[in-house]
Amino acid sequence: MELELLSSRINLNHICLKLKISIEDIKTKHPNRTDLITSMEQSLHEIKKAMVVYEQLEKEFRVTRQINFDLQHINLELKQNVKDLKKIIEFNDEELWT
Repeated sequence: MELELLSSRINLNHICLKLKISIEDIKTKHPNRTDLITSMEQSLHEIKKAMVVYEQLEKEFRVTRQINFDLQHINLELKQNVKDLKKIIEFNDEELWT
């Protein structure tokens, strides 16, 4: 999952960079194509907004994954405690009946 997250972030950055370069190229070679330039700039703006949301989701994912790990660890400890307590109860029951 880490590799996929990193790869996705790199791809978004790469797309953003390619779009910036294309916009600059069109502005230089075809400055009269304001319709195309405006459309591409709007797309770049939307991609940047998507990147911000992606970053937030990635952070939330990491926090949630850590919480999940912590809870699994606590759960295992509690299960072990239950086993230990059952053994104590069994031992005490045996002591009581003997």
